[in-house]
Amino acid sequence: MLSPPPIWGARFQGIFVSDMITTPRLASLLSLLSLLAAAGWLLVAGGARHAARAVDDVLTVTPATARVPQGGAALLAIRAPRATAVRVRLGETVHPADARGDDRWEAVIGVWMETKPGPLALTVEADLDDRTLTAPVALTVTQRAFPIQRLRMAREQAAKYTAPSVQEEYRLIGAALRRFTAGRAWQGSFQRPAAGRIATRYGTQRYRNGEKVGIHKGIDIAAPRGAPVYAAHAGVVTLRRDFGLHGRTLVIDHGGGVAGLYLHLNDFGVSEGQTVKRGQLIARVGSTGAATGPHLHYALYAHGTAIDPLLMETMPAGW
Repeated sequence: MLSPPPIWGARFQGIFVSDMITTPRLASLLSLLSLLAAAGWLLVAGGARHAARAVDDVLTVTPATARVPQGGAALLAIRAPRATAVRVRLGETVHPADARGDDRWEAVIGVWMETKPGPLALTVEADLDDRTLTAPVALTVTQRAFPIQRLRMAREQAAKYTAPSVQEEYRLIGAALRRFTAGRAWQGSFQRPAAGRIATRYGTQRYRNGEKVGIHKGIDIAAPRGAPVYAAHAGVVTLRRDFGLHGRTLVIDHGGGVAGLYLHLNDFGVSEGQTVKRGQLIARVGSTGAATGPHLHYALYAHGTAIDPLLMETMPAGW
């Protein structure tokens, strides 16, 4: 049996001994003191509950790895008791975390290929009813060497990059890639969506007709026209369009801020809004849009940041 709180116990013992000898109204006095003691217990118990809640209000962040290569993804497991919202701040950019239940949250944060090697300024913020908790994340970006590619493209093909419709293409594709859907549909590694040689790797510095035109944000898989294209992982088709520059295009929302992009397709095998499974046939390889030959341009994005899809073919345990 628990002992009474010290302050009430001292008073209770002193009066009890005196009244037992001299006071006939002992029963009523003991009854009153018992009520007061009980009240003291409620106060102490309430304080203990409050202290326990304060101890539980700890924001814990566990990265899958302490080092992330340029073009990789920081995978964060977050525990945030009583949080109503959790977000990850990378510099001036803020991304929502994905609620997984039981005070657990997750976040997949893309590390752009040109991110400076060294410590990554990443912070997790959790909103509680009465305050916001913050926790810095200790991650290091490691440097990679990216290749250079020089292409020769026919003038009529190169002209597609400056057509009036190009900006609308970028807008529609960008909106689909930045879309955030809570609850990731994927679990485990992403599969390569087509068989064939990788003709262009992620991060390649590209020159077209002697002019530097940018950085390749995905991989190009060389394959014959009509070869099957499969979904790299489960998700929902959020964009299916026939564009002048990008050709026949699909975007699959995999959930949790991750989306897949498939370009230059010959034909479609799925509809916009359709749910697909990992490995499901979704299209055929083509050379539509600005392409020098049949191939699949395949890319993965985390909250709108292009990441190396080859790095997502091997995932840490629990992901």
